[in-house]
Amino acid sequence: MNKQSFTFTVMATIGSLVAFAAPTFAAPAPASHGTDAPRVTLEEMRTLASTTANQAERVRMYGANYALSSDAQLSPLWTMKTDINTMGKEIATLQAERGTLQPWEQQAIDKVLPLLKEAASNTEEAIQFFNNNHNYLWSPEYRGYAQKVNQDAAQISKTLKTYLKYEKVQNQEEQLHNTITPGAN
Repeated sequence: MNKQSFTFTVMATIGSLVAFAAPTFAAPAPASHGTDAPRVTLEEMRTLASTTANQAERVRMYGANYALSSDAQLSPLWTMKTDINTMGKEIATLQAERGTLQPWEQQAIDKVLPLLKEAASNTEEAIQFFNNNHNYLWSPEYRGYAQKVNQDAAQISKTLKTYLKYEKVQNQEEQLHNTITPGAN
């Protein structure tokens, strides 16, 4: 198999596998787990968002390098799509449990959801551009999609980090209050 047919095969495969990057926001059945589960889910989402931002930056930088083949773009595009879909499923699970979430967890979801939808849309656009124009990945349009995903994913990570810090401080305050208040234990 020569390089040109391999590239075409890879392109066809990636096109069929990642035609759409929009996360699945359908509400799954609520999971039955402890009260730490939503916080753990938000921590996982923060990590995924950070990874997504890094992969989007790789896509943007690779697009600016004329010497790289389009094959170099496959792994970061796939990671972006997978991570965004995972975050979409996780946020749908949290939405299904919204009534049992702490107010700060609900606020975090409300802040992150529009950013995640925008990141999904831009990831989908980047994948479609890749599939249709793999010889023109240096274009500002393609790199612009990656830049927008990077910005949205970085903002998701930063937002979740802030809310998780808030929860930690809130717990420390409660523990301190219980320590200094007689009979609070």
